[in-house]
Amino acid sequence: MTKIHSAVMKDHDGNWRKDQRDRQRVPAITNGRTNPAKPSINKVKNSIESMALSPPDSDVVKKKLEQNQMKGIWSQSGGNIEYLFCKVLLGVLFALYAGIRYVQYEFNRIKILVLNLAYNPSNSPQLIRQDVMKLEKLPRRLAAILEKKREGDVGGGVSGILNDGSELVAWSVSAGIKHLSLYDYDGHLKRNVDDFRDNVFHKLSKFYDPKNVPKFAVRIPQWNKVYFNSPGSEASESKKVLIEISLLSNRDGRETIIDLTKAMAELCAKNEMKLSDITMKLIDTELIQLVGHEPDLLLYFGPSLDLQGFPPWHIRLTELYWEQDNDQVTYSVFIRGLKKFADCKMNVGK
Repeated sequence: MTKIHSAVMKDHDGNWRKDQRDRQRVPAITNGRTNPAKPSINKVKNSIESMALSPPDSDVVKKKLEQNQMKGIWSQSGGNIEYLFCKVLLGVLFALYAGIRYVQYEFNRIKILVLNLAYNPSNSPQLIRQDVMKLEKLPRRLAAILEKKREGDVGGGVSGILNDGSELVAWSVSAGIKHLSLYDYDGHLKRNVDDFRDNVFHKLSKFYDPKNVPKFAVRIPQWNKVYFNSPGSEASESKKVLIEISLLSNRDGRETIIDLTKAMAELCAKNEMKLSDITMKLIDTELIQLVGHEPDLLLYFGPSLDLQGFPPWHIRLTELYWEQDNDQVTYSVFIRGLKKFADCKMNVGK
């Protein structure tokens, strides 16, 4: 036997003796009991035999299956009942809200009808003046948002919005308001300025003597143009007017502010303006020249307030008025807006 072989065998013998000593030490530590965490062979054998010998259709298995099925049925039926309850509750709430809103709408419509009958100027400046004389103050600058209705509706189309604008001009002249801004989103009044001037002239002719129609000026800030009275009469008319009408559209709102910002940025890039020169006062002055002054009162003749892109810079301190569920340009909304302005208290940040 070689030395290598003898060494290997000696190692094997040492390992065998070590294993024997470990086996003798375990019963001494556990007092002759096996590892409690490790199941014995008999226990494993008994559990396997019980599982193998018990048929799948035994009573125990059937009871467990029935219990699981009942739990699933109850949980499913409970979910269906909960869903049905929520659906019924939502339908009841919706029906309740619809009923309340319908009653509210009918009440508002009847109220507007009664107000239109109560406040009926009948193309009479004297009646309008009497209504205004009761007020403590009047807005120096008035603005109104007009909407173009569908062609098939009463007062719809371009002719309808031109007529609404001329009505507001006649009421404002009779009330003694010197500045009126008319805003429509698509700019129909701007594009039909000659027709609008004709409508205003004929409307004022009904309110006043046709030979003494009040002088007016129509200003379009976007085009930097001013028109006096009806077309063809600019040369013979004096520039001293009783009312100035500004026609605004969506182009005079945010887009004008963007254009002003771009212009100032280009001037600063060309070193024609210093960055320190750009102040709030400068921006306010430029926007007044481009759009006009901020109105004291803004009227909206719609069912719910919608500014429709009205110049945001020009309504910081403006009072807003509209009648809920109203969709017509009526004198009752006009005079009630003036009354609200007369009763409001403006602290102007103080």
